[in-house]
Amino acid sequence: MPGYKVRHAIIPTLILLSIGGPPTPESRPSTRISLDRVAGGVYGGQLAIFNSLRRRATEEGIPVYLVGGPVRDAVLDVPAKDLDFVLIGDAPALAADLADELGGQLTAHPRFRTATVEVERDRVDMVTARTEIFPSPGALPEVSAGNLYDDLARRDFSINAMALPLFGDFPELIDPHGGLEDLARKSVTTLHPKSFADDPTRVLRAVRYEQRLGFQITGDCLAHLRQAINDGHVDSVSGDRWRQEFRKIFGEVRAVEILLRAIELGALAAIHPALTDGQVLTALAGEADLGPIDYLAALVMPLSATDGDEMAFRLNLHTDWARVVRDTIALRELSPAFSGPSVKPSIVCAALDGLDLDAIAASARRSHVPQVAARLRRYLNEWRLVRPELTGDHLLEMGVPSGVKIGEVLRELNSAILDGLVGGEESERALVNQIISRWS
Repeated sequence: MPGYKVRHAIIPTLILLSIGGPPTPESRPSTRISLDRVAGGVYGGQLAIFNSLRRRATEEGIPVYLVGGPVRDAVLDVPAKDLDFVLIGDAPALAADLADELGGQLTAHPRFRTATVEVERDRVDMVTARTEIFPSPGALPEVSAGNLYDDLARRDFSINAMALPLFGDFPELIDPHGGLEDLARKSVTTLHPKSFADDPTRVLRAVRYEQRLGFQITGDCLAHLRQAINDGHVDSVSGDRWRQEFRKIFGEVRAVEILLRAIELGALAAIHPALTDGQVLTALAGEADLGPIDYLAALVMPLSATDGDEMAFRLNLHTDWARVVRDTIALRELSPAFSGPSVKPSIVCAALDGLDLDAIAASARRSHVPQVAARLRRYLNEWRLVRPELTGDHLLEMGVPSGVKIGEVLRELNSAILDGLVGGEESERALVNQIISRWS
């Protein structure tokens, strides 16, 4: 982690008016951050939005703050993935102004006093400073207007509960919950003991940050995480919300490590009890060019068909991912039949036709049997593309009855081509004539 100097904050009175009051004498240390340095790590539409908000904050006195992950990343001196802003005021209204100014698109969420602005295909979230009350574990929060301190107090972890004003070139970072100290300690820490119960998705988020940043979930935070799992709070979260957390994990560079750690902590088993086997995932460690399908397939490959269906239902998986789950498990059960020395290509194709191609590709990469992996790859790259030179019209001209017989003959032709029994139009016609003669 890059070095930085930790010192006590000196927060201007102007800022205090909008953030809800000064820190106590025992307040957490803070530091100054160059807004130009932050701007240097963002591009395109995000940079346009950042510069516009910075200008408005400086020229018009609009109390707007960069918050959360991008502030953490600025302290760590790494480029921010996303920008999130808090406004002391009406965030959807300001977002609408930004969308008009920059020719972007606006998506407002009045219930939560939030909005998203999209410019040049880059999205930025803006929220009205607010307080949140969770009526029950895992429920969506009830929100009301608040000040900046209220807004930071609702955040998941101390390292994400810092804010940076957008006025001035080197504004003082606002850190009421010890985020800088936890960054220095490389610690993932919640803001209060009930954090994981309020929002159990924070269980996977904690693991994601731990592994992404090379930090640790330790002490009370780890105990609270385990308690939330043991108390069954994971069950209170909808499948849609868990699915979004998996999508975020699958987009991480260290997705394998995140998933393995989540298995170790029992977090995945709390989502579905069969998610306890990390052997296939372990084999992915260190591999390059992996994507979400690779991680999903490795996660579900050890499951039974019943468990796979239940997991897909629990996460409310969309059709594409549900097919990957189903077909990855089916391929594991089919693969032993492809390992013999004399397996015909037509047999392989008959078994694989109709299965998800991404699942087949992932299974080919994961197979420990060279013959199986080779046959799956040949199916993807060669065998599934084989077609006879003769068409249905040719078969009709040769006397094949219309209807299902056409399909049957084309399939037999295709199998013969795959197995090297025919090649070229002349030999195909000879085979068709043999088939016709069998009917008489």
